[in-house]
Amino acid sequence: MFLTIDKEISIRTLHPDDTEELFKILERNYVRLRPWIHPSALPETYKDARIYTIECFFNSLDDPMEIFTLYDEYFQELPRYFQSERPTNEMGIWYCNKLVGVLTMSRLSDSYTAAEFGYWLTAEAEGKGIVTRCISALMDYAIDVMKIERFVIGCAADNLRSRAVPERLGYRIHATVPNGEIVGDLIYDRVIYGLRAATWLERDKVSY
Repeated sequence: MFLTIDKEISIRTLHPDDTEELFKILERNYVRLRPWIHPSALPETYKDARIYTIECFFNSLDDPMEIFTLYDEYFQELPRYFQSERPTNEMGIWYCNKLVGVLTMSRLSDSYTAAEFGYWLTAEAEGKGIVTRCISALMDYAIDVMKIERFVIGCAADNLRSRAVPERLGYRIHATVPNGEIVGDLIYDRVIYGLRAATWLERDKVSY
């Protein structure tokens, strides 16, 4: 998947060729991100980052058989791989042609017409409205192409930067789950935001 957000920002599915760039920004930001992002999404070694980007790329393929017919060399690098029925879209965020974070979009397991977002940014990319702009564009895409009817963003109650994104976009708190956000060995209360596609389409157009 590739989507141009505006003249500064684009997002696309992570590819094995992105491993080095991804690993470099993870090295610089790991300590800052670790309290909020699950360890599985923050590879600690170059090899782990390589495996992660291969899995992201494979999850984006419409035909799983392409893994064996076109990309077997990548497959051989994985200790194991099973594509789920509803794989997560894991995309890199590029700002001024530099990788600055990761954005995920997945259909909910209990609803094919509902999608959930997750995200993280490097320290230097924060405060520019990058994630907000990305999700705004992705919501339009998901409604038009994927026929999504409802959106969800869940995050730790204490993660104020993460919570600011859905609040800017007009999401409303649907629930607060005590001890519902588990990040490795860390546990937080989880705030779940939601927004219906119909409400999003009826909004006043604003810039973020």
